[in-house]
Amino acid sequence: MENISQVKQKMTQILSSLGEELRSLRPGRASSDLVGTLPVSVYGNNMPVQQVASISANEQGQLIGAAWDRANIGAIEKAIRDSQLGFSVINEGMQLRLSLPPMSQERRVEFVKLAHQKAEAARIQLRQLRSDYLQKATREKAAGSVREDELTRFTKELNEAIDDFNKQTKDLADRKEKELLTS
Repeated sequence: MENISQVKQKMTQILSSLGEELRSLRPGRASSDLVGTLPVSVYGNNMPVQQVASISANEQGQLIGAAWDRANIGAIEKAIRDSQLGFSVINEGMQLRLSLPPMSQERRVEFVKLAHQKAEAARIQLRQLRSDYLQKATREKAAGSVREDELTRFTKELNEAIDDFNKQTKDLADRKEKELLTS
């Protein structure tokens, strides 16, 4: 049976992934973090934009994305347009110019909804992780390699860990909501 610390490590990875996704939601401020982690389909793989292009902000508050390989500029443009970030994208051949739309209250509410959707996706991943480990532990008990009391203890620890990580997920989403509505 898995050690609870191994399960918590996987839960921590889910939580840190959520943190990265929420960090990219920064309305009204030009930052490479906004698009740097967007997945781009290039070379037969999905890679973050920051691995196929340099991204910088100019003095007008726009982002400039310069592809390292000109053949990828279309894929980068598509990834940015398909994202729910609302950029207006101008393809200038070797680079993309991204303009941030002005932040209306409606747009802020859309970003809040997006943040909560990402948090819910993380909670779903956590529940799936719990389900997978409980099924595995139950199969091991049925096979006779785990005692009933070990299974009960593991289940209790796993549920406590899930509750704790769900609370952390909610806290991350709530902090991001507050930031989005007040900035």
